[in-house]
Amino acid sequence: MNTFYILLSVLLVIGFLPAALLLSAYGLNLCYLLIVTLFKRHRPITEAPLAEYPHVTVQLPLYNERYVSRRLIDAVAQLDYPTDKLTIQILDDSTDDTSQIVAEATACWRKRGKDVQHIRRPSREGYKAGALAYGLQLTQSEYIAIFDADFVPPPDFLKKSLPALIADPQAAFIQTRWEHLNAEQGWLTRLQAIAVDSHFSIEQQGRAQSNFPFNFNGTAGVWRRAAIESAGGWQARTLTEDLDLSYRAWLKGWHALYRSEISAPAELPPTMSAYKRQQARWAQGSLACARLLLPALWRSQLPLGSKLQGTVHLLSYLVSPTMVLVVIAYTSALLFLPREVWQRLPFIQYATTISPFTFVPLLYLMISQLLLKRPRHMLLYTAVLQVVSSGLAVTIGRAALKGLLGRHGEFLRTPKWGGSAPTAIYQPQADLSSLLEVAWGAFCLLTAAVAARYGHWFFVFYGVMLCAGSWTVAFYTVLPSWQAAAARPHAT
Repeated sequence: MNTFYILLSVLLVIGFLPAALLLSAYGLNLCYLLIVTLFKRHRPITEAPLAEYPHVTVQLPLYNERYVSRRLIDAVAQLDYPTDKLTIQILDDSTDDTSQIVAEATACWRKRGKDVQHIRRPSREGYKAGALAYGLQLTQSEYIAIFDADFVPPPDFLKKSLPALIADPQAAFIQTRWEHLNAEQGWLTRLQAIAVDSHFSIEQQGRAQSNFPFNFNGTAGVWRRAAIESAGGWQARTLTEDLDLSYRAWLKGWHALYRSEISAPAELPPTMSAYKRQQARWAQGSLACARLLLPALWRSQLPLGSKLQGTVHLLSYLVSPTMVLVVIAYTSALLFLPREVWQRLPFIQYATTISPFTFVPLLYLMISQLLLKRPRHMLLYTAVLQVVSSGLAVTIGRAALKGLLGRHGEFLRTPKWGGSAPTAIYQPQADLSSLLEVAWGAFCLLTAAVAARYGHWFFVFYGVMLCAGSWTVAFYTVLPSWQAAAARPHAT
C-alpha cells in the first residue's frame, strides 16, 4: 500500500470516530428521552394557589415588527392579572414604522389604566439580550415574563404559570410549550410545527422529568429576577442569549420547571429563507454556547448524568454537519482507495449497515404528534420533515462552524407577517447558500450512484434523501425571488 493510501485511510478513520460517537450518543439520548417522556410525563409539579399576586413585568422585545406588534401588545394588555401588579415593557429597537404602531397601542392601553411602557434605547447594542437587560434595570419586579413578537399569550398565562415558580424558591424560570397560530398555512409550517412539537413534548419534557439541564426557549416563560442576576444577567456574547443564561443559572445551583400543559401560540416562519435564517441563528448560537459553557459544565458539581445530557444538548446542532462528514468520508474512500483497502476500513461496515438508531428520529417525531393528539395527516408529514431537515445541512453546517470559531455576527431576526401572505418587506434575500445546496445535492447523488455500484443500499437511500432535501431547500429559497422578478412589469 503506498503512502497516499495509508495517509488517506488514517485521516478517514480518525475523522469518523468522533462522528460515530456523536451520532450514537444523539441516537441513544433520543431513545432515553422518549422512554422518560412516555413513562414519567404525568409526574405533577408542586404548586399552591396564589394567596397574593406578586408584581410581574412582562417584557416584549421588538425590532421591526409592523405586522405583529399590535397583536402582541393587545394580547399582553388583556392578561387576566391585577392591573396594579402588572407592568408591560415594550422594548422597541425598531427602525421602521413599528415604533409608531407601538406608540399608538401604548397610548390606547394607558388610557384604559394599563401600565404599558414604550421603551426606546439609544442604540441596538446587544440586540435582544441588550434590550432585556436594559428593561430589567427599569423595574423592580421579582418575576419577569418574556414574549417574542410572534406570540399571542392566552389571558390566563400568568395565573397558570406563576404558582409553580413561586412555590419552588430554587427554580430559576418556568418554560411553557409553544403552540402554533399558522400550522396549516402551508407544507413548510406543518413541518415546523412537528419539529417544535417534538422538542417541547419530548426533549424538554424528558429533560425536565429527569432533573437534567434544559433551557429557557427565549419566550413564553417567566424568570425569577434573582436567578437572572445570580447567573450574571443577560449577555450578548452569543446569538442564543436564552440558552446561555439558562445554563449559567444551572451552573449557579438553580434549576428550572417545564409545564407542557400550559401553552402560548406563536407564528411559524412561512418561507424557506425565513426558516433557514432562524435555524442558522439557533445553530450558531448553540455551538457558541457549547464552546463557552462546556468547560464550566464539566468543572461543575452537577451529577455526571447532567454533564453528559448537557453536552449532548449543547452539541446537538453538530449532528447535521457530522452526517455531511460521514457522507464525504464514505464517498472519498470508495472513489480514491482501492477496493481491497476500503473494504478493511472499520467505518465502511458501520456506515453501510442500518443502525438501530436510524429510525429513532422518525419515531420521535411521530410520537410527539400522538402525545399532543394532532390530526392524523400530520403523521404523514413526519417523513417529509426528515427529508427537508436533511436539506438544511449546508445552512446548519456553516452556522455551526461560525459558532465554534467564535464568530458572532448580527442578530438577524426571524421575519413575521402576522399570518398573511409574505411580502417583500422583511423577506430575506437568497444568497450563495442556494448554490452550495445545489452542489451538495449533486455530490449526494454521486454518493448514491457509487453506493449502488457496490450494493450499499443504505447509502443509496441516504444519498437520494440528502439530494432531494438539499434541492428542495434550494428551490424554495430562490422561488420568491423568481416570482418577484416575474411579477415586475417589463420595460417596453
